[in-house]
Amino acid sequence: MDSMLGIDLGTRYALAACKINDKVEVLSNRWGLKKTPSVVSWASEGWLAGEEAARREVAFPEYTYWDMKRHIACTGPIRCGRRTFSPEELLVPLLSLVREDAEATLTRFITSCVLTVPASFNFSQRQAVARAADKAGFEEIKIINEPTAAAFAYGKEGLSLILDFGAGTVDVSVVEAEQGIWQVLESVGDSCIGGREIDFLLARMLQKRLSLISKTLADSEALWRYLLGEAENIKVALSTCSSFTWLPSFGICQSSKPILIRREELERLMRPMLHKVVNIVSELWKKYSPQRLLLVGGSSRIPLLHSMLEERVARPDHLNQCPDEAVAIGAALFGASSEKRFLIDVLSQDLGIRSATGDFVSVLQKGSPLPCKASKRFISIANGSLDLHIMQGTSEGQFSTLNQVTIDFLSEKEEVELFFSVDSNGLLAIELQRKNGERIAIPDITVEECTLKENPVPPEIKDLEKRLARVSIALPSEQQGRLLSLFSSARTLSDKSIYGDAVAILEEMVREMERVSL
Repeated sequence: MDSMLGIDLGTRYALAACKINDKVEVLSNRWGLKKTPSVVSWASEGWLAGEEAARREVAFPEYTYWDMKRHIACTGPIRCGRRTFSPEELLVPLLSLVREDAEATLTRFITSCVLTVPASFNFSQRQAVARAADKAGFEEIKIINEPTAAAFAYGKEGLSLILDFGAGTVDVSVVEAEQGIWQVLESVGDSCIGGREIDFLLARMLQKRLSLISKTLADSEALWRYLLGEAENIKVALSTCSSFTWLPSFGICQSSKPILIRREELERLMRPMLHKVVNIVSELWKKYSPQRLLLVGGSSRIPLLHSMLEERVARPDHLNQCPDEAVAIGAALFGASSEKRFLIDVLSQDLGIRSATGDFVSVLQKGSPLPCKASKRFISIANGSLDLHIMQGTSEGQFSTLNQVTIDFLSEKEEVELFFSVDSNGLLAIELQRKNGERIAIPDITVEECTLKENPVPPEIKDLEKRLARVSIALPSEQQGRLLSLFSSARTLSDKSIYGDAVAILEEMVREMERVSL
């Protein structure tokens, strides 16, 4: 059986890797490069992707788009020229290009792939990526979180904290590996921080140095795209040099004199952003006390990030892989049929429904091992209808409405059961079952942002859940599900008279599991 193609679908670049003769190799594209720009452009002959699209970015900015990954599964269309598309549609030509280039290199048809996504991706985003891959010609699709793939590439057992700092997102995961079993203990991320934000800051600085007014940039999308491209090149150069002399292209401004840019200037711009990244890493480091800190992603090369992490967290370990290639290599290892590695990933966000009082009622909790499933019972109102708001937690007090469904064919006060199931790819399926056994699938989910008040999880329950995650790895998934159900019940107990007894029982159970596992 041929190995699956591993694809790192990055915000700025896409990479593909595959296991060939017992060795994983990052494949070259049709231009002889390992990195394919994650750019698409609409031309008279149809879609262009990769290098051809990137070359049109300055000349035809209104027809060229590169930020598909950040906007995947958004509710509104994206204008590309005179036409509008969904981000999911824009991903198809890029994934098709990656598949075709891999087929040319491997001289065989490719119908299966392992796609990497940010750990912070919600269910609708993951399903949108899977649909795009299906339209691009892939028949068998697996999805794995980017930091987890990087841990596979590193290959060492024990407890690792992985920071994936890419162009569009920051993801941090704690992964424990033992005897071929890899378990993700926790994943957090921020989809609003990435290397591209640094490019924006630096491009604005270049604008000021050139005395270009904001109105000029607003009137010229091509000029702004040019400055962003130059900012990215300068940022990369300043990762290895203390200063860089930049010569603007002729015609950009009245003066074309060289401009000296020092690393200290760039560090002043990005320090507040890097503080946020280090804070995320620091919290998980204190919580789990891992053995090593691993950095992957292009932005992980920033010297200031290394010094801040070493000062506040720990010295990053030396990778045996290129930081840009680690995620693609890990995805290929995960998809190799000869690799005997078993992955237990977890939900990165809570999943639940909005109650009649407007509160978020959790059904599947963050940290639940995948695959997992749960159900909730509901009763229709007097007119036989039932309004369901299926939601997913994104941060403290913030939730996304994945789907809002009104069911109006039920009998008066009919009892129904809603089934949630999440597979090992992190893809969600929801079904409604009536009392007569009839099952009805909930339609494809879409995203609508909203804010609700979240019921805080008691600190004693949080501590017990952390300890449980460390000792339950060897248990069958069915037993893990039962344990998580117990904790779910304890989270939502409203009767304070029995809450203390419930916590005491859970404490005794976890303590006994810890004793047996020693």
